[in-house]
Amino acid sequence: LAKSTFYDAVIKQDLHPIIEPKIEFTSIRREEPFKYKATFEVMPTIEIGQYTGIESEEKVCTATDDDVYSEIETIKEKFADIKKIENPESTVENGHLARFKLKRIDDVSEEEAENVQFKDYSIIVGKSIDEFTLDKHILGMKSGEEKTISIKYPETYYMKELAGQEITYLVRITEIDEVILPPLDDEFAIKADYESVEDMKTKVRDYLEKFLKDRISSEVRNDLINKIIEKTKFDIPESMILSEMYSIFQKIQQRIGYNTDSIEQFAALMGIDPAEYRMKLREDAVKSVKNTLVLSEIAKKEELKVEEEKYREIVNSISAQSGKTLKEIEDTIEKNQSRPSIENDLLLGYAMDLVYNKANIKKLPPVSFEEFVKNKMS
Repeated sequence: LAKSTFYDAVIKQDLHPIIEPKIEFTSIRREEPFKYKATFEVMPTIEIGQYTGIESEEKVCTATDDDVYSEIETIKEKFADIKKIENPESTVENGHLARFKLKRIDDVSEEEAENVQFKDYSIIVGKSIDEFTLDKHILGMKSGEEKTISIKYPETYYMKELAGQEITYLVRITEIDEVILPPLDDEFAIKADYESVEDMKTKVRDYLEKFLKDRISSEVRNDLINKIIEKTKFDIPESMILSEMYSIFQKIQQRIGYNTDSIEQFAALMGIDPAEYRMKLREDAVKSVKNTLVLSEIAKKEELKVEEEKYREIVNSISAQSGKTLKEIEDTIEKNQSRPSIENDLLLGYAMDLVYNKANIKKLPPVSFEEFVKNKMS
């Protein structure tokens, strides 16, 4: 009786439950109306702030011929022949593959440093131009040689636990290898899954340009949505946050191939603190929920609609990527009743496009590809 009347009631009152209702009733008596109480959480109402004319800045970066060549050099390294240099008098030079052991010793006493375990590393020397990399410190060292080095990391260093600090390491070279790169010819290009050298250059450039476009767009859009969120009032039900936490957690497990029964078990397997990991999950969930609520509200205010043509494009894309026929994809969507979810994702995208197109965006001075990547890491 409750199920047959509850959803009619919420539709009539234009309510939007986000969890299954808790049904309570005292008794059922013959010849008397059946009465029950349904308790549930609804989609929260929000007081959205300004979402047009938001000011932001956008980076400008273009992939050059040198960037394309550098990326091809990285591809060549995957196919390189590595030959150990046997001469004991040989020293580390730029272009060599240096294998070494490293341990930090500035945060322990001299006696304790003896018991700190070395960790194994290897790098192709000379690839980085940063002043705070190991490269320049191991140049000229021989195999078997040990050396104490100090590195001052910048305040913007991407590893926050090292940022702004001067760290002392003990490094021991264990092997010096010559890296013999293949020639850049059609034979190599075909081996690397391209049709020719020209095809490789074209596709590498396309990849770099797409990378830049996506990253730059993502940065600006994140900045815009964060500024809208700062000016918006929320009253988010706990159930919505917990549901999003669980969704994020499941996606992370699927991505790395771990399946555990709990966040605590997963954190233990990954060697991280369960309480800190749960807090990070919650922060990510709250941010995700706020993003969705803001964009949904914008779509509602602007009366955005999904065109059938755009929906068909998505279905066709799913079909092409999955290798299944259109009929199979359509049957699956109908069976899972997932069309509303697909359309909702499209609406959120429309809303974000609207915010971006109506924003006041200032183009920054152009930067090099290397500078762009470095800033992204920091």
